[in-house]
Amino acid sequence: MPPQSCEEPLCHCRDVSCCGPAAAAALTAAGAYVLAGCSDDGSGGGGQAQVPEDWAQEVMEPLTIPLPAAMSLFAQESRSTDFYWDRCWTTSATEIPTSDLVLARLWGPGAEDNASVTLGVASLGQIVGGDVTVGEVKENDGGSRQSLTSSAGAGSGAVWSLTNGFTAAVVVLFGPSVDEDMIASFDAGLTLADEPALAAPAEGWQRRQAAGLSLLVGESWNDVGRPEKRNGANPWTRAWTNRIPTEPQCAVMAGDGLTGASLSEAVTGFLNDPGLTALRDSAVSAFSNDSLEGQRVDFLWSWDGDFPGCMWVVRDGDVNRAVILMRWEASGDLAQYRAAVEAGLTLL
Repeated sequence: MPPQSCEEPLCHCRDVSCCGPAAAAALTAAGAYVLAGCSDDGSGGGGQAQVPEDWAQEVMEPLTIPLPAAMSLFAQESRSTDFYWDRCWTTSATEIPTSDLVLARLWGPGAEDNASVTLGVASLGQIVGGDVTVGEVKENDGGSRQSLTSSAGAGSGAVWSLTNGFTAAVVVLFGPSVDEDMIASFDAGLTLADEPALAAPAEGWQRRQAAGLSLLVGESWNDVGRPEKRNGANPWTRAWTNRIPTEPQCAVMAGDGLTGASLSEAVTGFLNDPGLTALRDSAVSAFSNDSLEGQRVDFLWSWDGDFPGCMWVVRDGDVNRAVILMRWEASGDLAQYRAAVEAGLTLL
């Protein structure tokens, strides 16, 4: 992996340590910006309880997760390589095994692993340091819920399995402070929005969404959250990367924050951004697939060698919607990755 540098990198993801060592190094070396996503109403929880006013709300399109007060992101502490949570929150980053936790995994059509409740509960047991027992299945709107208890006395809670027919999710609320009222409030705010039926992804890819776009990311990749701002700019909403060290280290990011009154202005702004100190050769061309037309930028960026990347920008009314693909290997061909991502792009 490229070493860190005091120069402004091409991207910088917030809390990339939750991606795993290889992916964290890759995204930290590449950098990015943030823009919060949004989600439509959909199926999920929704009982008689209400979400408390002091709770926050995290959106992982199309999933909306209620977060109890005083929760913050943390890096997954798990020895497993079979299952990684996309996002993890805790009430105490210094005492994670005995704190209240919210854990979420989201995946779409084409995903390699069916991120099952069984795998999720096993991972939770590793995080809290004890076996976790799963209760009976209770069907609810859009999925099911099961109670959780720990043999180590670390707490109790529930695990939800949700689907809208295309995307699926496993979400856990667990900890020493979690009671039935808290579970009911969480259930009321947990939703998975409906999605349109779209073309199946190419082999090796899964379909995800962000910033008004449906796009493809690797079949085993994780959503690593909202990248943070750099230099006051914030074009990127979401980032995905792979965790498997034997695979080429790549990331896909999406956002709708590129400024400019046209595609040409948006592309020029990207190429002239003062944060892109490592950007080298670039070529701008038009692209089109079955549903979109726009501008594509192929480029090399330098860190400890020259690494390939590609960005696609489409104009949607007055908004520039963009997806960027980056790789952290100088060797190898980006062409297959680029072709798959380009073919899978569509507006939502």
